[in-house]
Amino acid sequence: MKNIYFVKRWIFSVNHKDIGILYLIFGCFSGIIGTLLSFFMRFELSIAGEAHIFFANYQLYNTAITGHAFIMIFFMVMPTLIGGFGN
Repeated sequence: MKNIYFVKRWIFSVNHKDIGILYLIFGCFSGIIGTLLSFFMRFELSIAGEAHIFFANYQLYNTAITGHAFIMIFFMVMPTLIGGFGN
């Protein structure tokens, strides 16, 4: 029964401190995903040749660059700064 209360407390919370903590947690997970995309791009460029992580698919590489930027700005920086610290 305590597990249900714990889940309900965090999912349906209207407490500004809990909401701010959820924004910070979401920002951390998004930062991990963005960092993984950055690692894949750097690893791809560190080895000479074509077929490594993205299998010489330039469209996939460009999508990873765009996804990295989009995730880091709109899913890590903005929720963390505005939602986490601003809330």
